[in-house]
Amino acid sequence: MIEVIEGKYAGRSEGNLLIKVGNFVLSIVCDAESFSKVSEGDDIKVYTKLVVTQEDITLYGFDSKEKREAFEKLTKVSKLGPKTAVKILSATSLEYLSTAIATGDIEKLSSIPGIGRKTAERIVAELREEFEPMQVDSTSLEAIEALVSLGYSKAQAQNAVKQVRKELSDANLSRVIKESLKLLSKM
Repeated sequence: MIEVIEGKYAGRSEGNLLIKVGNFVLSIVCDAESFSKVSEGDDIKVYTKLVVTQEDITLYGFDSKEKREAFEKLTKVSKLGPKTAVKILSATSLEYLSTAIATGDIEKLSSIPGIGRKTAERIVAELREEFEPMQVDSTSLEAIEALVSLGYSKAQAQNAVKQVRKELSDANLSRVIKESLKLLSKM
């Protein structure tokens, strides 16, 4: 229905993304990581999903088609609503989520805030065939664990390590952690 919205970033209000389109400012429910690095007035493109229920009409938005597709898949799981799907996408990276679902790693999924063991089992049972595992090497996993132990959220740690690994694919563990900390200190 509403596939993409392009406009100017107008900030956040109560966790929702605000985007100025013409003379209107739209409030879009968004995961925590999407558009976290943009400044007010920047042009942005939001991939959206309109959800209509008996109580409400809500527009959900993401910074990539892949995130929107993951959101749509998650909302198909029985007893898992769109708000929980956004919480899941806020708490973890798409790579981590995809790999956990595709490999049936109930422990990884249930470690995501707001996801209990039964919900994790239901997600795997209903979506295992729809997700592909993404490669995450042991150095990246150890760096993520180290950053989380320093007090960063899992999503922040995963995103920082992912960025560092793109630029320094052969870096050792201590270098990955140092560069990730530099990135996180700028946020």
